[in-house]
Amino acid sequence: MDTLNFITDCLAQTHLRLMATCDGLTAEQMAWRPAPAANNIGFILWHVCRNEDSRVTRTAGEQSGFASDLWVTDGWHQSFNQPITAPDPGDRLGLRSLAIPPPDVLLAYAETVNRRTMQFLASLDPPALDAPIGPAEPGQTTAGSLRHIIVHKNNHHGQIDYLRGLQQEDWDLPRGMGARLRP
Repeated sequence: MDTLNFITDCLAQTHLRLMATCDGLTAEQMAWRPAPAANNIGFILWHVCRNEDSRVTRTAGEQSGFASDLWVTDGWHQSFNQPITAPDPGDRLGLRSLAIPPPDVLLAYAETVNRRTMQFLASLDPPALDAPIGPAEPGQTTAGSLRHIIVHKNNHHGQIDYLRGLQQEDWDLPRGMGARLRP
């Protein structure tokens, strides 16, 4: 398997596992916090998706079809009842003030962002992985940026899984965790 296929497979599996963990969550479960200053599942999922949306845009540069975040171009900010300039995905304190939309809106955004990421990956050829992503992030390559998305999604998937377990005593990792999930 070449590197680009490996990255694509990692991102596809990470997304499938994250969506399996979020399957069936209610609005109450998405908004529940184990402590007043703790993050909730809805916030973490929004942060993961918004970060991926933004990172693909930055990584792709001016490449056709990827020049703007879906948050803006597809009007997701309106679906979330937020301004275009809602806090940056890295602004943890600002993001805590955002209202969590219904689960179907949040999960639809996650799916849309994932489809765009997969389209971006399909547009690349192996040499593109070593290309710098631009002057705003010196030393960062396309491969490094994609590695960040994989690590970021996996880290936050673990948090979401943990929070779901705190709320639901019989919760276990999504069925099929020992086997490869199929889209």
